[in-house]
Amino acid sequence: MSADSKATMLFRYSILVSLLAALWGCDGSSGSMEPTPANIALSGSIAIETGTRVDADSADTLALNPSPLPGPQLLPQEFILAGYVSARNGRYASVGGLSGSVFPADPVDTFSLSLREGQSISLRPFSTIQGPSPLTLTLLSGGRAVEVVSTGSQSDPVRISLPDTETAGTYSLRVEASGPQPMLYILSTSAVGSALTAGFDWPDHEFADAEAIVVLRQDKSQASMRSSVPQGSMEPKMELSPGVWLVKAPPQTVRSNGMKAKESTLDWIRTLNTHPDVVSATPNYTMRAMAPTPVSEPLYNNPSVGQQWHYELVNAPIAWQIASDGGAGVSVAVMDTGLYGAPGNWHSELNANVVQPLPADTDFVSEAFDNDGTPGRDSNPSDPGNAVGTSVFHGTHVAGTIAAAVNGAGGAGVAYNASLLPVRVLGEGGTGSSADLLAALRWVAGPVSGKPRADIVNLSLGGLPFQPQLRDAINDGANRGVIFVAAAGNSASTTASYPAAYDRVFSVSAVDGAGVLATYSNSGDWIDLAAPGGDASRDGNADGRSDLVSSTSASLINGTPKETYIGLQGTSMAAPHVSAVFALMKSLNAGLDFERLNALLMAGELTYQDCGLESCPKTNDLGWGLLDAGKSALAASTAMVPNLLGSSPAIVSLSSEGGASANVKLNVYGSNPGGITIDSVSVNAPWVRLDSAPASGAFGTEFLITLTLLPDELEPGVSARAPVVVEYRSDEARRLEIPVIGQRVTDQQARDAGRHFVLLVSPEPEDGFYTTVAQTTVVAENGHYRFTFVPDDGVEPKRLDEVPPGNYILVAGSDLDNDGLICHAGEACAEYPVAGLRQEITISPEKSVTGIEMTTSYSRPAASAATPNILPRTGFKGYKLMQGRGQSTSGSEPAPKLIGAER
Repeated sequence: MSADSKATMLFRYSILVSLLAALWGCDGSSGSMEPTPANIALSGSIAIETGTRVDADSADTLALNPSPLPGPQLLPQEFILAGYVSARNGRYASVGGLSGSVFPADPVDTFSLSLREGQSISLRPFSTIQGPSPLTLTLLSGGRAVEVVSTGSQSDPVRISLPDTETAGTYSLRVEASGPQPMLYILSTSAVGSALTAGFDWPDHEFADAEAIVVLRQDKSQASMRSSVPQGSMEPKMELSPGVWLVKAPPQTVRSNGMKAKESTLDWIRTLNTHPDVVSATPNYTMRAMAPTPVSEPLYNNPSVGQQWHYELVNAPIAWQIASDGGAGVSVAVMDTGLYGAPGNWHSELNANVVQPLPADTDFVSEAFDNDGTPGRDSNPSDPGNAVGTSVFHGTHVAGTIAAAVNGAGGAGVAYNASLLPVRVLGEGGTGSSADLLAALRWVAGPVSGKPRADIVNLSLGGLPFQPQLRDAINDGANRGVIFVAAAGNSASTTASYPAAYDRVFSVSAVDGAGVLATYSNSGDWIDLAAPGGDASRDGNADGRSDLVSSTSASLINGTPKETYIGLQGTSMAAPHVSAVFALMKSLNAGLDFERLNALLMAGELTYQDCGLESCPKTNDLGWGLLDAGKSALAASTAMVPNLLGSSPAIVSLSSEGGASANVKLNVYGSNPGGITIDSVSVNAPWVRLDSAPASGAFGTEFLITLTLLPDELEPGVSARAPVVVEYRSDEARRLEIPVIGQRVTDQQARDAGRHFVLLVSPEPEDGFYTTVAQTTVVAENGHYRFTFVPDDGVEPKRLDEVPPGNYILVAGSDLDNDGLICHAGEACAEYPVAGLRQEITISPEKSVTGIEMTTSYSRPAASAATPNILPRTGFKGYKLMQGRGQSTSGSEPAPKLIGAER
């Protein structure tokens, strides 16, 4: 019997840890203690993300059953797994009142899995409260080591790939503790070439020490500003816009370094907000590019093949037929890290389309973030790469998706003839400040007596909280006709991320090769539309490669940066697809602005929706829908367009776990859509059945194809791809190929993120920790956890799952390292209603709260503040489990945690 199975048989009373051993012989008599519906205070379920697995002998499991797994743990071909290793037994240091539980020895974890040629495996290490220690990852064939990598004491991921000299087949993985301290880790696989990009830490909003952005009740000159606030409370540094100032704290206010400097900066800002002349004072938040993961290799020999999936997905080939000038005459400002190269000698795929000569002051990165050798603002938006770590050349990649030139030398942008205006607002490591962004937004809107400096602004950056001054700058630009497009963010969160969430910005979420929301992409009611951003953990288009967006960049080759194409993923990659399509539309209709585009979007004219005269439905994942470049260009066109046949959806995804059948609608695009004649419809794959299709000779403007997946014809867990081919005649004989992706999914029942502790905690922390009032533990069943709390009846002994009336935060997570804390890096975590956006739940004696649903995962969202009055949540230390008395003090064996009601 497994440890988790044993855990489900524990009695549901609060019992001293020293008495737990007496309960292991129970045969399920605790089942008689199940709460009746009338005796439920709170109940619900927790879903587990696709592909999630857990180390079978983590410290938490070994605390219940001290025998490590005797053989290798079997894994599917694609997964994300959290694990634990330790070279020795030991005891954690006391922290937050915790008595310092024991960590068990588990020096090596071994796994067995099937690998495809070129498949990669990523290992991300996480230190426990004992501190960092190195890990070694080994790929073995039989007893032979194929490849070995070590993390050292770093926190960055390492990766190994099946070499070209090895054939596809079954291999072993070994994760070994190479140092004295216990460690957590996350293993993940993907097809060719990328580590998983999800964030596994709880990030705080970063901000500059001893700086704030202050809005005054009246416009103040620098001299009058000094006299209007208490002497010594702040020092004006720069007027960002009328009445909005970047200020510094007096030297005596913020003296410490590190966390103390952050805390004292926030205390100072809170004081500024109490002054009657101050409308608001907010931190000078730092921002960064949306953290995609670079792939170390240049694109394939024919780079256009690498771009095919994301351009097909948005129907770009039809758009290019309608907007044949490729966006000529439209300028797109790329506010980002700058461009690889130098003025007049940019990346060769971009140089022809970069505005020449560049206007002055295109580098807005202030000295604190600058790394280009010329501290502070200047007129050279070159991206020098990073001084530390890998250089991504993020802005170059974004610019290439928008307007890489058609020159026969590589790939091309969606708006391949549009003009690029690089505006550098991100410096070292892809970071910058909201003050720099504000100045750049004011600049691009142009002088009051002149025109805007760009038609469209792409903002593949974010993670900022709401700031009125940024909103006002965007509104001013929009009033002057500037169109703003922004990345929604890569935190898998529904919390609004700015600037994307401002009302007059088009917020773009990311999808994979099958048009499904990417694992990392933010979502929420503030999303406007979706576009291809890729997903390195998926092969949604079944081409045998990770769904990465390829574009212009640079790589370190023989110690020197050289221009290349590389694949990245992120909402940063999705936003430029939208900016580029808007550029195509503007080239067809120069009068388009935010209001006109937004009206077309809501009417379904820009996405894969057909709503007739009715308002289209909007979803939290894709907003008004997935971008359709063909429909968008047609909506903007005033010229004659020949009759072209397109499909909705453009790519069909069939799955044994999701939709096993699909309807595909064929529509005629054109200035005056008329009838076309179908010659034939066919599909040549044993795993998909063509249930219905228009007959040969059928004539019309709309047709329907119905497809059904035959999963028994597929290999479990491996995607397959085949096209539905439609031969038709309009002005000439034409051909339409509709990619169909099929997968026989067997993942649902196997999903497991480890034993979960479900807690109801007090909303306000004490000394950095939240007080747990009630606790229960659950194990995975068919890919879900189900939990129940019962009302506190006031009778002793009190059960752990009894909860008194009150307001609580509901959280759940694993404790894989057995330190008594959940929800820290490397462990699974769920918060109600979504991780990163907690909402209080009221427990009352009059009414049961049922039907609660959450999702647990190892990734962490970026916790964004919804208003400028909410300052960053700093110093989060995790949620503390209830501990019993009488824990082992020998240090030779682990002490189990007190367990509540099991399901």
